[in-house]
Amino acid sequence: CGLATFGGTCATAMTDRVTELLATATAPLVNQLRKMTPLDVDTLVGAIFVVCAVFTQIALVVIARAVGKALAPATPARTTSTHQAHVAVTQKPPTAVVEADISGFAWMRAAGITPGELASDSNAPVPGVDSDFGEQAPVTPRSFSEQAAPFSPHRKPHAHYSKLTPGELTRLREFRGLLNAAAVDDPTLLSSSDLKRFVNDACLCRYLRARKWNLKKALKALIATLKWRAKTRPERITCWDCAAEAASGKQYVVGLDKENRNVVVMRPGRENTKEHAGNIRFLIYTLEKAVWRDDPASDPPLGSHVEHHTEKLTLLINFTGWTLATAPPMKTSRETLQILQDHFPERLAVAVCYNPPWIFAVFWKAISPFIDPATYRKIRFVNPKRQKEQSRMGKMFSPNDLDDDMGGARDSKFDLKKFTHQCDLYDVNKTARLGQFAAAEAEKGE
Repeated sequence: CGLATFGGTCATAMTDRVTELLATATAPLVNQLRKMTPLDVDTLVGAIFVVCAVFTQIALVVIARAVGKALAPATPARTTSTHQAHVAVTQKPPTAVVEADISGFAWMRAAGITPGELASDSNAPVPGVDSDFGEQAPVTPRSFSEQAAPFSPHRKPHAHYSKLTPGELTRLREFRGLLNAAAVDDPTLLSSSDLKRFVNDACLCRYLRARKWNLKKALKALIATLKWRAKTRPERITCWDCAAEAASGKQYVVGLDKENRNVVVMRPGRENTKEHAGNIRFLIYTLEKAVWRDDPASDPPLGSHVEHHTEKLTLLINFTGWTLATAPPMKTSRETLQILQDHFPERLAVAVCYNPPWIFAVFWKAISPFIDPATYRKIRFVNPKRQKEQSRMGKMFSPNDLDDDMGGARDSKFDLKKFTHQCDLYDVNKTARLGQFAAAEAEKGE
């Protein structure tokens, strides 16, 4: 018992000594942490986050490559004789039968229409369409005749499709037919006039371009969007549905850039709510306002070889006043990216990050090797302290459409009364246009 008591006393003494030494060693660090300002704390947390993100990305890449090598099939032994190899090289593969899904008249069959003069030769090649046209449309524009106009819900003349190549035009025909067939199988896809108004020919081409003109992938993406729009009803959201989120001026449509693209300004430093549903609702309202068209059926479908400025948006994100305290929750950030990528494809022209915190620049450089090159080219950082970068703002935006705290002439002070008045006018016009389209669809049904 005496030995046990002595041992316990020694252990307690050693523990106290170690604790005292640790306290003495860490006292300067603790004092420095206590003296840190909220901005210093944000910087420290951000630095730790960047370091962890970089190591996580490297680990994921290493693991992915290791798994890929482990699952890769072994190369078969070369046992083919010289004669067999010669036969394999010189022998032509059998010609594949053109299926209805990729034939030039699939859209007619899907829509319940029998092709006319070529009905007896359904496997005849379609002029202007390559037999291997599965991933990318031809990029050389050609002229086509009156008969080339696809089956459209608004029956536009052939001039309406003059910005499509013959291959792209054929893909649009097929895509329209596949969508009609999918709507027959699932009537909820086009169950409302708002959904029918959404799927004009220009919209279909955006989904085709986003999926490299692959019909199967484009149809899957469009169906997902139609289900999402049926649930969220973005056209019916009004300014008063997101009044709390709109009160601080953290998000608004300001005008056009020098390429005639609508500009959406975002100010994370003015974040005033943390409510996920409300922030997402306000985001959808702002995006819908930016891409709104009074007569979407008149928008020409655009192919890959022409400019898409009239369909694109420019995001101008001003980080002035931003801190980690005003940053939105991770859930909101993830859903924001998902909405932009999945339900507004081919809409983002460029995203300008103005006056970003240094932590953003460090994080961007760390993850840039893992970002899709097309997306990488759309992101631009502007440091107002660097004259060369600041001069880019004048090249992209007109002074009257650029806030004065970003080098423009527009008053950056948010006027809630003026903003609400503009939104009310937009909501009234939008409701009227949607009602007119609904009435027209009702007449067609009768």
